[in-house]
Amino acid sequence: MTGIILSSFLGSFISLMIALSGEELRQIIGWLLGSVSMRGWEYIKIIFPFFIIGLVILLANTRELNAMSFGEERAQHLGVNVERRKLLILLSGSLLTGSAVAVSGTIGFVGLVIPHLTRTVWGPDHRHLLPLSILIGSGFLILADLVSRIIIAPSELPIGVITALIGAPVFALILMRNRKERSAGR
Repeated sequence: MTGIILSSFLGSFISLMIALSGEELRQIIGWLLGSVSMRGWEYIKIIFPFFIIGLVILLANTRELNAMSFGEERAQHLGVNVERRKLLILLSGSLLTGSAVAVSGTIGFVGLVIPHLTRTVWGPDHRHLLPLSILIGSGFLILADLVSRIIIAPSELPIGVITALIGAPVFALILMRNRKERSAGR
């Protein structure tokens, strides 16, 4: 409920900005729903260092991520410095997310849905899960971009519309399945 309240409150400020913007409305909507159109190699050069640093940190912590998936206490018993690893993982996730959002705006559900689906198909081992999620997520983003460009051609939908139309129902199904599994396990 807190998330809904906060989202509604902050959403009202966004709506106010859109209402007051006039000609910049399309750019604001593009930023809110995300777009990779008109993003060339110069943008890749900008985010590449952040991507590499974040990726290296995450890949260097796959063993610890696997241990922490069993709980922090068990990971600590396995010799993982949990607080330090959480900080490093949070830093790398922030680098990856921040650089992507800086270039494309907010494109929802790719980072939520793709890792869950990848884990379901290929298992929970982060040594495989992280690289596969990157590849599958980027492939999904390319397909969503293609659909966003052709669905109402010659106009272009923000890519976040497509990812939300696909991602929201899939994520809802994942949540319902997880709840059902938890209640069946009791």
